[in-house]
Amino acid sequence: MKDWLPDFSKAWERGESFKKDIEHYLTQMQRDMEKMFTDLRKNWDFQIEEASKFMKKFIPSLNVSEDEQKIIIRVDLPGVEPKDVNISLDNHTLYIEGEKKEEKKSEKEEFKLIESAYGHFKRAIALPEVIDPSKVEATYKNGILTIVLPKKEEKKSKQKIEIKTEN
Repeated sequence: MKDWLPDFSKAWERGESFKKDIEHYLTQMQRDMEKMFTDLRKNWDFQIEEASKFMKKFIPSLNVSEDEQKIIIRVDLPGVEPKDVNISLDNHTLYIEGEKKEEKKSEKEEFKLIESAYGHFKRAIALPEVIDPSKVEATYKNGILTIVLPKKEEKKSKQKIEIKTEN
């Protein structure tokens, strides 16, 4: 703090100019601090804007469940048309890709707040090798995409093993 303040020790002898020196110094300090806080606010506003852009990116939520016969994946796709979704299975990875399109605005309508997210999305889910790709099914109802991935049937043939004896 001592470095911030000018040396006013000899200013007392100058009288009136001392008051002007202090006023000038304090005015300059006020300008410097205003600039510093303005720069901080601009940087903060930029970071808020970038975070807002990321948060508005549409990333659908999904739930995965499994039982002995199948794996079921449910994807929340409210406002997404089934024709705008592509599902593919490649090398034990399930890809769900599509787009949630922004609603058309009428010329009379003016939004005051938009919290909905829009845009292209792509999810990739690694699957175990037990999936039978020829039997995968997908249905869409009430904004929920349900993908059923049946497991391959294991051939469990019970076989008796004879014990050999040596003499």
